[in-house]
Amino acid sequence: MDKKTIENKKNVILIVVDAFRPQNLSMFGYKKETDKNLKKIAKESVLFKQCFSSSNSTAPSLMSMFTGMLPKNHGIIHQFPYTKEEEIIKMQDNLKFWLPSYLKERGYETNAIDWIGMWFKDGFDYYEEKEEKQSKIKKFMNIPKVKRFLLGVPNWIYQIGKKMIKTRASIGFVPAKETMDLGISRIKKSQKPFFLFMHFWDTHFPFKTTKFKGSEKKDVDEVLANIKDKSQKEYFKKRVTDINLYSIEDMTEKYNESIKNVDEQIGRLHKFLKKKNLWEDTILIILGDHGTNLTEHGIYFSSSGLYDDTIHVPLIMHFPGLESKEIDSFVQNTDLPPTILDYLGYETMDFDGTSLIETIKNGKNMRDKVFFFDGLCEDIKGVRTKKRKLIIAKNRLCNLCKSFHHKEFEEYDLEKDPKENKNVYKENSELKKFIEDK
Repeated sequence: MDKKTIENKKNVILIVVDAFRPQNLSMFGYKKETDKNLKKIAKESVLFKQCFSSSNSTAPSLMSMFTGMLPKNHGIIHQFPYTKEEEIIKMQDNLKFWLPSYLKERGYETNAIDWIGMWFKDGFDYYEEKEEKQSKIKKFMNIPKVKRFLLGVPNWIYQIGKKMIKTRASIGFVPAKETMDLGISRIKKSQKPFFLFMHFWDTHFPFKTTKFKGSEKKDVDEVLANIKDKSQKEYFKKRVTDINLYSIEDMTEKYNESIKNVDEQIGRLHKFLKKKNLWEDTILIILGDHGTNLTEHGIYFSSSGLYDDTIHVPLIMHFPGLESKEIDSFVQNTDLPPTILDYLGYETMDFDGTSLIETIKNGKNMRDKVFFFDGLCEDIKGVRTKKRKLIIAKNRLCNLCKSFHHKEFEEYDLEKDPKENKNVYKENSELKKFIEDK
């Protein structure tokens, strides 16, 4: 590719907000405004109201964004530390497309602001994961076998351990401001065109980067009294220990505040791109890797389960020159690579996803169903249309709380029951033919 062609290419910024659910955004009807800046960006972009993640957990979802494939095809079905060796082998053997590497090979400078590392670093010129700032004890606690053990101990032991070492059994996330500071710094240093991937973790429980003063309310004991499953009760006790708040309202409000923090920083980026005359020269994509439950379906502050709370995510796409609008058609995170390639003028490949450019231009509906996989249980998958949803759970033990969130078969009439409370599954379900081979 000649230099002139490279210089004419649009920059690409992909922002992933962790555990990001539409239900807590005013642009999706929430009673509070947590998304002031995102709403401004959406008015200059395309807002997809019906975007669904291919997974309820981070690693499989990011894989789908970078490969354009569903978890069953890219190989990584389960979230760390429950990813199996055979999944990694399948991924390495079958990987045909990797978005960062593809863009790098075509002249893009590639930067990532994230900490996951491993093969997610492939294709990036710069990948900041801040390992050097982790203490030895935190590094030890993030060894998969150690993490699995810590998540399985009784809460009274967990509380004592936390007081002794003053750290959680999970990564210390970087605040949104620091993530954006580094992201903007990389843009300033980059030569066009650039690809920038930024992952915001503030919205991941227990929202440690968010300053929040709780109230005097205490209702978690009532919640605990209503949890029948012993393992689920122990897990929720750990949730309370980690967040150090004692009412569901306070825990929810802290999640809302974390969204506001991320919203503010994305607003900074929007203003920066405008000020530097980069807005009309940059593709900007903002979405959640998955959603989360706050209290829905008896699942507390976790992305377990395949209800819409965990797989329905916000998606905003800004493509210079394309009309701003809201779209209600089904889309998935597998659609990102083919859409980016199509817009940039590159030939698309054999993806599970499909380009959304025709949907944006002409309102063409590209699919009538979406598929998704549970990254926190052994074997749960689902299919959803606008009217119905089927979940099949062959092995339904949750790796996090060691309890069960689904029956073996669940089907919901989403027109009559959008909150998925009444299981109407029958053996002759028409949706089974779509999911049985997935």
